[in-house]
Amino acid sequence: MTSCSPSPEGRPAPAPVDPVRARRRQALRRTRGGGGTLLLDMGGVVIPTLFESTAVPGFPAGPTGPDPDYRAVERGEVQEREYWAKLAARRPDIDIGALWRDCSYVRNEVLGLIARLAGRVRVVAFTNDMAHWFGDDWPARFPAVARFDGVLEAAKLGVLKPAPEAFRVAARALGEDPGRCLFVDDLAANLDGARAAGMAAELFEVTDPAGSVARVARALGLPAEEPARRRVWSP
Repeated sequence: MTSCSPSPEGRPAPAPVDPVRARRRQALRRTRGGGGTLLLDMGGVVIPTLFESTAVPGFPAGPTGPDPDYRAVERGEVQEREYWAKLAARRPDIDIGALWRDCSYVRNEVLGLIARLAGRVRVVAFTNDMAHWFGDDWPARFPAVARFDGVLEAAKLGVLKPAPEAFRVAARALGEDPGRCLFVDDLAANLDGARAAGMAAELFEVTDPAGSVARVARALGLPAEEPARRRVWSP
């Protein structure tokens, strides 16, 4: 019996990626850099949280209900990895790493947003430590990541979110002005760190993925339902 919850629309099959076309698309985005950079957190934004994607009896509520330990994560008082370590100690019957690897997939809503943004805004995944759960080759597990213009891991940059310096270092790595970045995360503390570094920030509510994507689209200047026809964001 699986420990994963079915996604609302079924778990999407990975889209085949033409490496040459992907490289050309990425080069096109870089040359059209007038629209700024969209930084997306991975766990919680690009892929659902375990609170959404698992069906383990007695699994904690996280952001979906009463969970004092997770409230501390949201406030930036505890790193997510510490939260999961504490859960693993309390529930040795749960293999957190296996759940992440078995139940993770890219949200259809996020794929739709990236398709609408193609060529207009540089899109970069900005994660703390995906390699901790998935290994250094984790992008290969998510073929959709090939549609991004880049991937940054804070752990490899030397400072973790929510520290403002993590966002400054990320901007330098991208050669981007923080004031031209929009950062999206499901944790309020990480948004505070991004804003302290000079970035715009938007909360992704995991209980409302479609609404969250719609808010990000509006922040980028995209029409509510129509495909974009012009440069979408000018900080």
